[in-house]
Amino acid sequence: MTSKQMIGALIAIVVVSLVGLNTAMATIPGPSYLVVSAYSADSQNSNLAKLSATTGGDIPRKSTSFISSHTVAGIAWVDLNTGKVFVATIHPTLGRDSNQNPDSWHTHAATLTGGAGSADFCVASIDSTPTAGISIKGDTISINAKQSDLPFSISDVDGAVGFVIDPETACTSGLGVSVLTP
Repeated sequence: MTSKQMIGALIAIVVVSLVGLNTAMATIPGPSYLVVSAYSADSQNSNLAKLSATTGGDIPRKSTSFISSHTVAGIAWVDLNTGKVFVATIHPTLGRDSNQNPDSWHTHAATLTGGAGSADFCVASIDSTPTAGISIKGDTISINAKQSDLPFSISDVDGAVGFVIDPETACTSGLGVSVLTP
C-alpha cells in the first residue's frame, strides 16, 4: 500500500470512528481523479470560504463512464463530529437538481448517518444546493462558497474524500455512500 493509499484508508477509518458509527468500511476502488490526496478549507474573509481538494489525476469537467455508472459521484469536505458534508457532485444519470450547473459539477450540503448494507454511510438528507464558484485545474478542484451556505464552520472541516452514491435498500433514504480508495 502506498502512502497515499494509507492516507485515504486512514481518513475513511477516522471518518467512521469519529462520527461514532458502528460499521465495517466498505470502501471501493475508484478512479484516481476521485481519490483525494490533499485538501484545504480556509476562510477568505468573514463571508467567503475556499475549499480545495487535490486528487491522484486530472478531474474531468463532464461525466465519464465511471461517473455515469453511479447515481452520484463527488468530493466531500466533512465535519466528523456532526456527519455534515459539503460536496461537489456530478450526477448525469440522476437528473437535474441544480440551477447553477445541472449537467456538470455543482454543490450540495448534506447530512450522513451510519452505514448499512454495503454502504459506508447513508444519506440522511440533502440540505441545500447553494451556488458556489467551482474551478477545476488538472487534479485540483477549488470551491468559493459563502460561509453561510456551509453546513459547518470552516474550522470544523476534518477531511475530504471522494465518494459515490448508489441505491442501498438498507439505508432509510435508499441511498448509500461509498468512500473511494485507489
